Amino acid sequence: MKRVLCVDDIETNLFTLEALFETHHSDKYVVVTAMSGKEALEILLCQKIDMILLDVMMPELDGYETAKLILSNKKTKDIPIIFITAKKDQDTISRCYDVGGVDYLSKPYNEQELFVRIKFHLDMVENKRVLEVEKKFTQDILDMQDNLVVISDGKKVVKINRAVTKLFCLKSIDDFIAQHTCICFTFVHEDGYFHLGLVNDDELWIDVLLEQLKSKDVLVLINDIENSQLNSFDIKAKVFGKDFLVTLTNITSFDAESKYNEHEASYDSLTNIYNRTKLNNLFTIQIETAKVNNNTFAFVMLDIDYFKAVNDNYGHLIGDAVLIQMTDLIKKHIRDSDIFARWGGEEFVLLLPHVGLKKAEEIANYLRTKIEADKFPEIDSITCSFGVTCYKDGDNIDSIIKRADSALYDAKDAGRNIVCTVS
Repeated sequence: MKRVLCVDDIETNLFTLEALFETHHSDKYVVVTAMSGKEALEILLCQKIDMILLDVMMPELDGYETAKLILSNKKTKDIPIIFITAKKDQDTISRCYDVGGVDYLSKPYNEQELFVRIKFHLDMVENKRVLEVEKKFTQDILDMQDNLVVISDGKKVVKINRAVTKLFCLKSIDDFIAQHTCICFTFVHEDGYFHLGLVNDDELWIDVLLEQLKSKDVLVLINDIENSQLNSFDIKAKVFGKDFLVTLTNITSFDAESKYNEHEASYDSLTNIYNRTKLNNLFTIQIETAKVNNNTFAFVMLDIDYFKAVNDNYGHLIGDAVLIQMTDLIKKHIRDSDIFARWGGEEFVLLLPHVGLKKAEEIANYLRTKIEADKFPEIDSITCSFGVTCYKDGDNIDSIIKRADSALYDAKDAGRNIVCTVS
């Protein structure tokens, strides 16, 4: 339940507000009252408050001064304030916004409008919180990469990972932008490497790079500040929403055998997606991330229907071709942040960060129809059954898998080629 602090020096006004909340929304809000700005500040220091309804005209400390003090405190600066005032002149309204209020209501206020505005601004706060969590999650994912990862709009850096700041001995993206603006300005001019000397004045460097990547591997040379040496990087780029995702892999002292062994330990040799061992590692990270950030993720198990008959009737080479084609199809229709792995045989799993049960069911049904509509070698078509669940407090890997497996069993039992969910 959301806690709303109502501040007014007239006791009957507070009684009226309390009665409104109690009558219409006692299941959604807890009302806390204060009869002065000073009392409101004292309450805010010791209680969690989600929204403030603040009277403008109060003795000693008026609503404007109270709001300034609230919004100047690190602990309370993000609490939305709706001013309540008997005045309707433009100066009063402007001042309400100037001191940091998110909205205002004129007395006498309409009850329905009051609750609509409260809900709107509380939803805005929640949406902002979710965006911040997603932003942090994205940064955490980027920082987990050993490669240099840069998100650019083509002219300047939008986001970088920790590996970039470490390479240039910097503390933050702001430090990087202050020195370089864009990653392209760090490329050393050297024959055999990509650099800005190859880009015309009327071209964007990222467009030139993307064009070169269509036909060959591209290398760049960057000065490693930390180790005082020039390093060679294999550079890749792809469209990332409205921006571009650029990754740079250091190949200066590339240990091919070590990389090969690492890949073999993490990827399924047939389908080239994560194997069960790698999935378990990522699964653990996903659960810990969900616990820390108080969010959820979906877990999807899918199984090719009657796949044994495919192997028996057409042979294992056709069976392998079906597995490869199906995994390639699924990879085309999931996000870069989604985790896709082979669980074993004809069974696969998906981890979908920041996705609830309803959305996960929609995604599973979308993938199911795509698979059903695709044409496969020799056997024409296949179908898949899906079991879907979501992370909830107290879950571990085994409990999530158990629910998804149960849902998959239900899908098989119900006739196959359907999606079943377990909450």
